[in-house]
Amino acid sequence: MTGNLPLASLNQQSLRRQLPDRVRVLILGGGCHGLGVLHDLASRGWRDIHLVDKSTIGSGTSSKSTKLIHGGLRYLQHVRDFPLVAEALRERRVLLTVAPDIVKPLELIFPVLKSGGVSRLAIKAGLTLYDLLAGRANVARHHRLTGEEALARAPVMNLDAFSSFYGFWDCQMDDLALSHRVAASAVRLGAGISENCSVERIRQIDDGFEVEIREPTGSLRKVSALFVLNALGPWSNNLLTASGMVPAWNGINVRGAHVVFPDVGLKAGLFLQSPADKRIFFVLPWRGHTLVGTTEARQEGSPDDVAVQDSEVSYLLERCNTYLNRPFRPADAVSTFCGLRWLAADEDSSLTATSRAWSIGERRSKRGLLMTIYGGKWSTYRALAQTIGDRITSHFGEFRPSRTMEPSAWAGVGESAVPVPDVIARFAPDAGIDMPARRLDIGSGS
Repeated sequence: MTGNLPLASLNQQSLRRQLPDRVRVLILGGGCHGLGVLHDLASRGWRDIHLVDKSTIGSGTSSKSTKLIHGGLRYLQHVRDFPLVAEALRERRVLLTVAPDIVKPLELIFPVLKSGGVSRLAIKAGLTLYDLLAGRANVARHHRLTGEEALARAPVMNLDAFSSFYGFWDCQMDDLALSHRVAASAVRLGAGISENCSVERIRQIDDGFEVEIREPTGSLRKVSALFVLNALGPWSNNLLTASGMVPAWNGINVRGAHVVFPDVGLKAGLFLQSPADKRIFFVLPWRGHTLVGTTEARQEGSPDDVAVQDSEVSYLLERCNTYLNRPFRPADAVSTFCGLRWLAADEDSSLTATSRAWSIGERRSKRGLLMTIYGGKWSTYRALAQTIGDRITSHFGEFRPSRTMEPSAWAGVGESAVPVPDVIARFAPDAGIDMPARRLDIGSGS
C-alpha cells in the first residue's frame, strides 16, 4: 500500500477486522493518546492490538485544540512544570521531523505591554530559558522586533498598546489531520480500529479484563484483554465508576473555547497577555482563517454537553480587541468550538494551580493490567505513548524499542495530509453558522 489512506479507506480497512473476542491489548478511545499508544505498539511489531472509539477517530476533544505543538511558554511560571516544557520542546522537534507536512514552524509575537502585564525583562528571561530548555532541538532562537517588523507580520495590531516586541518560534498543526495520520500509520503496521463502538463497562477477570462494547448495530459484545488502556479522556472516570472501580484521581474537565474568524492577514501568531486574570491567549493564522483562543473554565456535568458559552466569546473578544487596530465583532465569526482538558487534580484545586503534566492510574488483575491516562496534551502525546508502550511490553516480558521517532513508521510522510474537512465544514455546526471563507478588511485605522 502506498501513499496516504483517505478517511473512507481508513475506515473500510479498519472495520474489515471484526471486533475481536479476545485481544492482548485493547485501547479505549481514539483521541491523541489512544491512537498514540496503538501506533507505538504497532511500530514495535505487535499485531494483537485493537482500538475502539464511540465515534470516529480524532473527532472528539483531540480535534478541538488550539492547533499548536509547543513547549508551553506560559508553564514556565511554575518550576514544577520545567520538565514538562522541556519534554514538549523535544517532542516538537520529533513531530516536525516525522510529519513535516502537518506540523510546521510558526513564528509568534510576544508584545510587551506599556502598562500592566509581565515586564520586558521577565519576558526576555522566559524566552531565554525557553531556548535553553529546547537545546539542539530548538526551531529557532527568540529575537527582538521593531514596531515596523511586528506590524508587517501582524497588521492587525494596535502598536500604541505596546512598548516593545519579541518574536519566538513554536509549531502549528492540524490536529484532526494528525489524528488521521497516526491512525493510518498504525493500521498500515497491522493494528485494528473499530469506530462507532461505545464502551459500557469493564469487569476484572482472572485472565485480565472483560470489556462490554456496544457495536454500531446496537448489539452488546464482550471482549477480553490482558491489557486495557483507558484513554477516554473526559469520559475516563465515568467508565470506571460505572464499572464499580475507584479512580486513581478525581480528575477535572477544563473547557477551552475558541472563536474562528476570516483571515486578517497574519503572517505570525500573537501571544497576548490578559493582565486582569494573568492569563495568556492566542490570535493565530490557521488554514486561511484566524483562530482566537482559549478560555479556561471548569466543565460541570457531562462532557457530552460541552459547548461554547456566550460569556466565553465575550471574554475572548474583550481581551483580544484591546490590542487590535480594528476590533473583531461577534458577527464576523465563522464558527466557534471548544474542547476539554482532562487533568488529574483534586476537586478543590484551582485551574491555574493544576499541572498539565500527565499521570497514569493502574489497576491489576492476576495477569492483566488496566491503565487510565490523566492529563497530557498533543505536544507530548508521542512521548507519553512511548512510555506506556515501554510499560506494556515490559509487563509481558517482550520489550521491543519504539520506532515512532523513525519516518519509516509513518504512512505518507512527505505527501499531502490525509484529507480532512475544511474549517467551515468542521466547525460551523458548533456555531450554527454557514458562510464562505472571506478576509476581513482590518487596516491600520481605528
